[in-house]
Amino acid sequence: MGGLAVALATAGLVIAQTPPAQRPILHEPIPDLNPDRPQPTIGGAQKKDGNPQTVVAGSKVLPKPSLDKPTSPASAGSNAEPVLGTKDFGADRDTSMKPDENTGTDGTLHYVSVFNPDVLPFKRMSTFDSVDDAFTLHVNRGVLTEVPVGGTTDPKTRDRFWGDVLVKLEPGTDVPLPSVAPDMRILSYEAKPPARLKFSKDGADNFYVRSDEPSAAGTVRLVFYADADAGYFAPQLPPRRLKVRDVANRAPPEIKPALPQNVRADAEITMRKLGVDPQMDLAFNALVEYFRGFKAGDIAHPTGDTYRDLCDSKAGVCRHRSFAFMITANALGIPTRLVTNEAHAFVEVWFPERNWQRIDLGGAALKMDVAGANNKTLHRPRTEDPFVKPPEYRQNYTQLEGDIKGLSDQQIAEKKKSLDEAPPSGATGANGGATSAAAAQARAAGGSGAPMTPDRITPDPSLPAVTQDPKKPTPKLLVTQASTSAYRGDLIHIEGIVRADGKPIGDHVVYVFLSPAGTNGAHPIQIGSPKTATDGTFRVDLPLPGQLDLSAYEIYLSSLEDAYYNAALSD
Repeated sequence: MGGLAVALATAGLVIAQTPPAQRPILHEPIPDLNPDRPQPTIGGAQKKDGNPQTVVAGSKVLPKPSLDKPTSPASAGSNAEPVLGTKDFGADRDTSMKPDENTGTDGTLHYVSVFNPDVLPFKRMSTFDSVDDAFTLHVNRGVLTEVPVGGTTDPKTRDRFWGDVLVKLEPGTDVPLPSVAPDMRILSYEAKPPARLKFSKDGADNFYVRSDEPSAAGTVRLVFYADADAGYFAPQLPPRRLKVRDVANRAPPEIKPALPQNVRADAEITMRKLGVDPQMDLAFNALVEYFRGFKAGDIAHPTGDTYRDLCDSKAGVCRHRSFAFMITANALGIPTRLVTNEAHAFVEVWFPERNWQRIDLGGAALKMDVAGANNKTLHRPRTEDPFVKPPEYRQNYTQLEGDIKGLSDQQIAEKKKSLDEAPPSGATGANGGATSAAAAQARAAGGSGAPMTPDRITPDPSLPAVTQDPKKPTPKLLVTQASTSAYRGDLIHIEGIVRADGKPIGDHVVYVFLSPAGTNGAHPIQIGSPKTATDGTFRVDLPLPGQLDLSAYEIYLSSLEDAYYNAALSD
């Protein structure tokens, strides 16, 4: 089937002048006239010997953490602030991980927040990238490589964070340091008492900090300013369709999967059971759906082969899902690592043109108690998770569902807002981000800050056509109801439905565009990206950009290609 460069409009809209009687807007935000410039900080550039005063993250301005912050007493138990370099709860790093068969529901999980925005519960503390013939996980290359301090961050492609930790230093001793992502950069830092620090990481991107100064002994407070690839937090399949073998072939030698023969043989049983497709997107979605579908509970008939018991019973919490997924994905040829902290386990996968990406498989716990998150904002990725979310996955603590203490209702509500309701943490311009249509489209499609590439559908007929996969159905997108007129700055109401082969498609992201009437979709402006309900419908109120010309517009809908459906435009 051919491309989808042209589509007929399904609804129209007339933009009118704001009526004189409307109450004037006080303190109206001024648009960022240059959204492409680096704009991460307020109060000075980052440097090795000093941090900026504040960092902009979405709609939030995050002040530098205080070096004089008091430490919590040891009597606070799991809520006490851990001291890195000791055996405190949440402070130490595991050097290996042996799977277990304690697959029942976890009790109360305790999580210590050290970043702002907080990546809860996905702090990286211990990462494993290899497995031995006893199914024990290790770090393949333990040699440390120095991580230089400094650099200029680019808000188009990188998200920014404050780190705030206590570290017990001993001259020449490398102390485990938590991170937000494998490619985290330390842009600047401050320590009290003052100390000259060096940062490093091993082959699995476990970070460390140390000081070689003889006088640097004892506990210091370290406040550091860091950034990381925005795509890590907003996982997507590669922009070009690949076969599984292509992923393995394109992986750098140091991360190519290598499994012992007995481990691979066990994993091949799982792949046959799942009927893994040679197409990488279909295969990966099948894996995510299967391991997200695990439930907490006993293994009915344990055999002593823990990997097989987990896969065959689909029983377990976060560490069991992540362990079994890591083994299976690596056997398939997709480089995969397992990451843990004191409360949660998840995986990182490597895709060509995307690099490492965080994939959450969920978990099962009665409660989660968060320490150190007061007055922090929760990190908001630039796109929604596009992978299959079975019911077992939706209702768990990683989705901020259940009994969660240590977070306010406001923190949870802000985290759960859609990207139409609140900007991602990576946005830095006025109104929470870039104001150009191209930048807005890019944020919705992957957060790169560049205009959409041809593989990301817009109604613009000047873009090259997108080739469709004849094995996949193509959704039908239809606007069923929409406002016929509105004022700039108003909300417009739009309803629609998405079907494929006559059946509704739920949990499907739809991109809404306005295009000047009669232009056949040219110069589209994206105004929102709602998600369909289980019956395939969506109902949404979207704000009209204040810079729209007074004119008539046509409404277009589009959706991106995923593991099950082709990309589509409304007709």
